[in-house]
Amino acid sequence: MPRKNIPDAKNRILQAATKIFAAKSFEGSRIEEIAQEANVPKSLIYYHFKSKDEMLEVLIRGFIDEYTGLLRIAENDTHQTKTEKMSERKQYYHDFFVKNADLVRIIFMDSLKKLNQKPIIYKVAEALIEIEAKFAITGTLERYDRDERLVAEFFTNIIPQFSFLCFYESWVNYFGMEKQHFEKLFFDITMATHGAYHKYHP
Repeated sequence: MPRKNIPDAKNRILQAATKIFAAKSFEGSRIEEIAQEANVPKSLIYYHFKSKDEMLEVLIRGFIDEYTGLLRIAENDTHQTKTEKMSERKQYYHDFFVKNADLVRIIFMDSLKKLNQKPIIYKVAEALIEIEAKFAITGTLERYDRDERLVAEFFTNIIPQFSFLCFYESWVNYFGMEKQHFEKLFFDITMATHGAYHKYHP
């Protein structure tokens, strides 16, 4: 029988799984490695989770739920106010993605698999669009076009943010760039692309 009285075992297992998945990929990870990282018996993992797949599902669901909550701070925004508040809110989004950097890497790696017809990263885009669709119904977004918003948010917002986090450390090391300088350049370019989309959108 698994030892059920290990303090906070489920969260420890999830934290360990996140670390191992990010380092070795989901497919390249083994339950034994997660158990070792979490310092729990393998049997305890199967007490809480049926499989690696269930662990990943729980991690992704938690990420999406937290991301959706973060998006609600912009529930009354128009395109113009999104642009005006982008600089002010960048720290909220930055902190969220940095805190979840390993999960971002897992989502990105899994989504890049050639045969994957339902990349996890699409769920991130869907979460954003579903929130915005509700805003459109209330009249805070005029001339709302779901397809346009999907393309704009995915390719000028989500993908750049994920890429920035995944390549952050290796980029500054490879190119010898100071972190603050790199972050400022990235934000300035984000404002010139994604910010411009909102600024000049009717």
